[in-house]
Order: sequence, then structure tokens, then C-alpha cells
Amino acid sequence: MSSFSRSPQRKRIFFLAEDKARRCVDLVMDLPDGIAESIFVEFDAARIARQARMADEAAKAFHRDLPLHGLTVSIKDLIDEKGIVTSAGSAFLRSRAPACEDAKIVSQLRAAGAVPFGRTNMSEMGCSGLGLNPHYGTPPNTSDPLRLPGGSSCGAAVSVGLGLCDAGLGTDAGGSVRIPAALNGLYGFKPTRASVSGKGLFVVCPSFDSVGPIARSIDMCSRLHAVLSGQCPAPRKIDTLDGLYVGLVAATMTEGLDRQVGLDFDRALQAIRDAGAIIAPVSEPALTHTAPFLGAIYSYEIMALLGGYLEGLKETGDPYVVERILMAADVGCKEVEEARSHRVKAIRAFKGIASKFDILIAPTVPIIAPLFEDVGTNVAKLGFLLSQNTRAVNWIDGCAATIPMNPIGKPGTGLMLIGGAGTDWHVLEMASLIDKVISPARLRG
Repeated sequence: MSSFSRSPQRKRIFFLAEDKARRCVDLVMDLPDGIAESIFVEFDAARIARQARMADEAAKAFHRDLPLHGLTVSIKDLIDEKGIVTSAGSAFLRSRAPACEDAKIVSQLRAAGAVPFGRTNMSEMGCSGLGLNPHYGTPPNTSDPLRLPGGSSCGAAVSVGLGLCDAGLGTDAGGSVRIPAALNGLYGFKPTRASVSGKGLFVVCPSFDSVGPIARSIDMCSRLHAVLSGQCPAPRKIDTLDGLYVGLVAATMTEGLDRQVGLDFDRALQAIRDAGAIIAPVSEPALTHTAPFLGAIYSYEIMALLGGYLEGLKETGDPYVVERILMAADVGCKEVEEARSHRVKAIRAFKGIASKFDILIAPTVPIIAPLFEDVGTNVAKLGFLLSQNTRAVNWIDGCAATIPMNPIGKPGTGLMLIGGAGTDWHVLEMASLIDKVISPARLRG
């Protein structure tokens, strides 16, 4: 069960961060019964108010606005916050000791004036792109409560999609930021893995895991990435799509699209062409032939982390998660060494193809969010399908943004913009340009 406590009696305080935090807390408290508990595994309104006061006091001490002053940012339950248990969405891990200190990225958020706003629910151990959690409940998709939210950062996306906070912090080993962002009609950014510190994270797969934001604008993603990476945003170099060379990643990334994704993607492509860009198809094996090798590395690393918890998880864990860990036990060192060798070659090959284009694009997810009633025994199949496109970016150690394609009122779909390692600011710049182009098309539907 979630740990959920309300704030003590309030009084009016005229400070930006505290006023903002109290309004956001009120939104959470006004949710229908059970919804807040499915979004947050830990939500302490009094703690949030204290942190907001600290943000105001810091801004006052510096006599200036801090870069994220007053922004409310939910924290995925893989990221340490001092004094709180990091349980990775697992009931079994709730018995762990509380974190002794904040993760580095949480410290960076606080120093920038942001207010950590509750710990968000997730697929247990980050092992599924569906967003299901049998312990805390599964939060509803914000465009259709009968559909799954996507995962593993399900609570992060729903906390933003419902307008409860300004942004959510998630992790992404195979699409866990981009999948729920896309399925909820939001913006998400998976940075280059090495650009953001992993200190103080319950990292399930070190080779692929990265930390990124989910927000209601690409500009907000950029602001958060600047703080999390400790980098100054690169000066903008491009102000139009006219004449730019856009690579459409064909092969598996554009195959098997459902009707809604196909319609939205075609509309987005036409808007990009109308803006003067040249779109050319790209068939790149480095991006499409990933599953067996990526799976070997992922399985080996997840067993290294979770093998010691296996007996406890057998008793209380999500059966799907337990099954995945047991399957991972069969992966040996020789198989992993071969996979890592293939990955080095794939990264090199992708760097060559990416250099020929201004940006690469593909649908973020090939289908809209599945209905809860359609999951049944299809958890593994649907999870694999949802991450079909996103996991390829982790495989080649790239970065990617997702921006909404869906018309207002329709199920969420996303356009993914892909770049190689170290091109984070270029990808964010291209995402901003393309978003401005496809947004009018979204409104027209």
C-alpha cells in the first residue's frame, strides 16, 4: 500500500514555490479515491511544503530566481531521496533501509529551486513497458482511463498528464520514459546515458539505463536536462526545417503500425515536408536487429542486481517480473561478451548513418495504449511491441525525444527524434522545431 499523508492545517504564504506546491498538493488530494495512491507510492504533503519553503528561502538568499524555482517534479521510485525507502515499485523492497542521502540528480533539482513532488509508481523493477503494478495499483492513462499508462515510468507520466506537477523524473533502459510519455500525449527525453549521473539510483541495467524528464512541453524537458546534465544549453543554430535532410527509419520501426499511429504519423510526415524538409527512408540494421543481443546484456545485468532478491520476490513479486529474472539466469558470460561486441559495432555503424542526416525520425510506439481488458496473458508480447522502436536507441547508446502526434482528444501517439551519443542539444533543438510544425496539424486532426 502506498504511504500517503496529508499536510497539517495551512496558512497563506506569499512565496512562489510554496504557493505553487500547495496548489499542486490540493490537486492530488482532490483526485477520486484510489487514483492518487496508484500514481504515488509515497506522497507526504508536509514534506513537500517544507521543501517548497526551502526553495523560496534559497531564492531569497541568492537574491534571484533559480533556474527551476518553484517547479514541482515527481520522482520515480528508482531514485534515492534522503530518508525515504527506494523500493523500485516492489512491495518486497519496502523493507529496505531509507536512503542516507539524495541521489545526485535530486540534489541538482533542489539546488536549482525545484520541489521534489512525491515518489511515483512504476512497473516493478522497471521490467515492463506496460506500467502495470500489482502492489500499488496501475494508474490510468490520462487520455483514456480504460487504457494502460505505459511504463515503466507510469506514475511519472500520469502525474504530469493530469496536471498534478510540472514534470516527472523517470529512467529509461529500453523506453521507460518515452513509452509512457507517448501513450499519454506528452513530451519525453532520453539523454545520452553518460550525460546524467546515475549516483543514487537503483539501476537495473547499467549498460542502457539513463535518466530523463517527462513534461508538457519540449522546452520544459530542455530546462530540466540542463540542470540534470550540468550543461549550458547549446546556442540554437537552426530556425527552419526548410532544406533539412530527415531520415525516416524504415524496416521494423514503421511496420505494423495500428490505424491511429499510422494516421498521426502520416500527418506528421506531411507537415514536415510542407515545412520544406526532405525526408528519405533509412534502413539501418544497427537500429533494427537488436532484440537478441540487447536481451542478453539486459538479462545478465538484471540477474546481477536482483539475483539476491529472488527468493523474496518469488513470494511477493509480480509473477511476470519473477519469470523474467528466472529466464535471465540462463544467460552466460560468453553470450554477453558476444552481445557487447555486436553493440560496439552497432554504435559505430549508427554513427556513420546518423551523420548523413540532420535528424532521424520514427514513431515512438507502433500502437496506441492497450486496453486493460486486452492484457490478460499478453504481458510479454505487448511489452515487447511497445518497446519495439525505443529500445533500439538504448542499444546504440543514442539519445531521443518524443513529441505528441495525436490530435487533441485522441489516444496519445508520439514522434521519436533520434540522434547519436552526445547530440542531446541538437536533438532537443530539432524536437522544438518539428513540434512547432506538427502542432497545427495535430489541432486540425
